[in-house]
Amino acid sequence: MRSAFYILFFLVSSSLIGQINRCSSDEYRQSLKERGLYKESTMNPVQSLLNQDNYIIPVVVHVLYNNDDQNISNDRIYSQIETLNNDYNALNADLENVPSNFINVVGNVGLTFCLVQSDLNGNPFSGINRVFTNVNSFQGFSDDMKDSDQGGVDAWDTNNYLNIWVCNLSGNTLGFATMPGSVDQELDGVVIDYEYFGVNLNATNPYNLGRTATHEVGHFFNLEHTFYGSCNDLDGCDDTPEISSPTYGCPDITQESCQSINMTMNYMDYANDACMYMFTICQAEIMIDALLTLRPNLATNSGCDVSLSDLKQSNIEIYPNPVSDLLFIKTQNQMVLFFDIYGRNVLSKYFYNNSSVDVSSLRAGTYFVSINNQLYQFIKY
Repeated sequence: MRSAFYILFFLVSSSLIGQINRCSSDEYRQSLKERGLYKESTMNPVQSLLNQDNYIIPVVVHVLYNNDDQNISNDRIYSQIETLNNDYNALNADLENVPSNFINVVGNVGLTFCLVQSDLNGNPFSGINRVFTNVNSFQGFSDDMKDSDQGGVDAWDTNNYLNIWVCNLSGNTLGFATMPGSVDQELDGVVIDYEYFGVNLNATNPYNLGRTATHEVGHFFNLEHTFYGSCNDLDGCDDTPEISSPTYGCPDITQESCQSINMTMNYMDYANDACMYMFTICQAEIMIDALLTLRPNLATNSGCDVSLSDLKQSNIEIYPNPVSDLLFIKTQNQMVLFFDIYGRNVLSKYFYNNSSVDVSSLRAGTYFVSINNQLYQFIKY
């Protein structure tokens, strides 16, 4: 009965915004149930798992293209990974827009996403799997894009990699995702329409800042929509106020429903990309619990960088961490190399005697310092 209500609800709400459906994960879940493919997942009670080390999530992006427009650029893909890292580490610049009544519940998830640096055979790899397809568009929440026999591309081992399929989705769907433990391994992952993947400031649509992936990855780590259950509060979080219906556009942040102020800026609502900019503490805890309980291999796979196995707890003083401008490193007579999460060398400096380096020009995100062939991690905000 509840599923039928949501299908009707989404059909009505979509018609109100020009036939755009922000997310089809609920409809996809219903489709899986109708096809007998859905599995009920169980989780232990959520415990406070924050303040742990930052977890590194290896990502492979499958770009399915039928024409040049669908074959999006590397820069678009890099911008999407950067957006995920900012949003999941509370480093996004628009976090300052969180209203005062919600500032105390802002959650820092502590997940770092990076494109894998080696393929399944151990060869150097960009993390971007480009595949030409004869299929011009894939049905909104089918699984054909995940099947090479249907014009798609088969998943990499979904126990060890976050698979993201970027393709042309038919209809009004921006993207959808699987919840942990809900499907067979070969179907697990995130699907996003190519037009809404990454940052595209030239786009005329309001979903051009990469927040569709932020939203769908939230589902992948077991988050429900904040409006799930309407005023019955079924999203599992006490710090996300009940909200009667999805939010569209860029609404007044003081609008109310269900006798409370709506958290319209939550990533798990439907606002425009420019008007969503926070997870809550409870949502962060749910995602970390899902990672450690239902997707544990993602937290231990070292496929992001060919040298991540050399990542050390710093016995060399590197401070402050996180850093905004000057990073101090206590080391002498050493060439220090700085790498981003794609394994690219972004800075280098010879340290004569406990000197500093200006990292203000680096984008916000996670970086690695190589000293004597050992890696140390720091976060730029």
